[in-house]
Amino acid sequence: MTKRSIIDELSEQISRVLPQVSAAGEEVRETVRGAVKQSLAKMDLLTREEFDAQTRALKRAEERIEELEAAVKALEEHLKR
Repeated sequence: MTKRSIIDELSEQISRVLPQVSAAGEEVRETVRGAVKQSLAKMDLLTREEFDAQTRALKRAEERIEELEAAVKALEEHLKR
């Protein structure tokens, strides 16, 4: 779901919940849509693609940390001998 469709969906739900908003027409609907869009922008949300990319990067970092921990452990063992 794109950010645009989320905004549209939320504004439509708000319009349905508030009968006064539905009666006032498109102008109020656009005002609600703008307010929702502004609120979402302030939240600094990630897209699904950005989230997935960060998840993959974190997994690679964790794997590399495990490799480095094993290497350090092997070096410590070697130094003890």
